Amino acid sequence: MKSKFSTLLASALLATGIVYTSIAAPAYAEKGGKIQDNSTKDKTPKDKTPEVVSSSIADGGLTGLACNNSNVKFGALSATACEGAFAGNDTGEKGTLLDKLNDNLFSSEIGTGVQWILAGKSDSGNFTADNTADGDLTLAGNLTSFLGKTFVVSLKASNSYSAYLFENFQGTTLKAAYNTIGVSTNGKGTAQGLSHASLFLSNIKPQEPPKNKVPEPASLVGLGLVASGMVMARRRRTLGN
Repeated sequence: MKSKFSTLLASALLATGIVYTSIAAPAYAEKGGKIQDNSTKDKTPKDKTPEVVSSSIADGGLTGLACNNSNVKFGALSATACEGAFAGNDTGEKGTLLDKLNDNLFSSEIGTGVQWILAGKSDSGNFTADNTADGDLTLAGNLTSFLGKTFVVSLKASNSYSAYLFENFQGTTLKAAYNTIGVSTNGKGTAQGLSHASLFLSNIKPQEPPKNKVPEPASLVGLGLVASGMVMARRRRTLGN
C-alpha cells in the first residue's frame, strides 16, 4: 500500500514540475534568458528619445573666430575696421549683414545713421572672386568711381561671414587679396574656401581730395603791381648810371 502511495506521490510531483517548467520557460526565454532585474536604478521608458541640446550658434551671432583688418587688402591698403565672424549668411533670404550695417555696426568708425545697400556679389556676376581660402577678388567698375567712397566687403565661407569696412577709400587698385582665416576654419584650424564675397555701399558722400587754391583776381592784380614796380626801379637805376 505504501509503495503505491509513494508511486502516486512521485507522479504528482513530476507532473507539477513539468507544468511549472512549461509556464516559466517561455517567460524566461522572452527576457533573453536573463533573470529579471526589479531594481529601481533606471526607470526611463525604453522608447523615450534622449533630449539633445543644440550647440549651434543662432544666425547673426558671433562664432568666436576674430577677423583681422589685413584679411582684405587692396594693394597695400587694409580695411579700416572689421567685424565678425558671424554665424549664418551675409546675404539672401536669411542674410543678416544688411540689417547689422543699418543698425550701426561700424558706428565707432563712421558714426550712426548711415544707410547701406547691397551693391553686388561675386556669385551673381557683379564682380569676381576666387573660391579658395586665400585668393583674389576684383570689384567691377573703374577706380575713380570708388575713390572717396565708404563701403564694406564681406567674405562668406562655410556657415559664417565677416565684414570689412573701407572708409574714404583711397586705394590704387580694385583688386584685393583676401584670406578667410578670420571667417571660418575647420577642425584643424585651417581656413575654409570662399563661398562668395559681397559689396555693400554706404550713403556717405565721397570725400574729395584737397585741391590747390587758385589765387583770387585781387591777388593777381597785387602781384602785377609789384612786378611793375620792380621793373620801373631797375630802369631808374639804369638811367642813373
